Amino acid sequence: MQTITHTFRIVGIKGHGAFENFATEVPEFARQLLHRTREIEKQTNIEIALFEPKMGEDHLEGHYYVGVLVKDKPSHVPKGMEYLEVSGTYVSTRGTIDRVDLLYEEAGQWIVEQQLTRDWLSYIVETYHPTENGKDVELFLPMISS
Repeated sequence: MQTITHTFRIVGIKGHGAFENFATEVPEFARQLLHRTREIEKQTNIEIALFEPKMGEDHLEGHYYVGVLVKDKPSHVPKGMEYLEVSGTYVSTRGTIDRVDLLYEEAGQWIVEQQLTRDWLSYIVETYHPTENGKDVELFLPMISS
């Protein structure tokens, strides 16, 4: 677990739905995007998702982006996609995709132990990295800079 400052450059598509459906909806949306990645210039082949944070029990729906990281701003963004730059200070951790819930839990505990403050107005970021045994996820939880 570490605290880093980072800028993510993304070309992707925006989705919207119920938070409770994100676990199935977002991967399906990402599969749709992957059929179009050849249209995206300057891409790194690293998949990314940005999530609006759930602000409480009565916050039922939110939006997200699925996309790929790009090295620099492309001169052309494919139809139906957007280019975004998201910067901030994050608590970062990485593990296998099947442990993503545990990664969130461990990161949350570490944030409390380190007396850091979450930034609830910025996107949660996940990047996805193929491995020999499947896929790793790197989680970036936004923090308020001190």
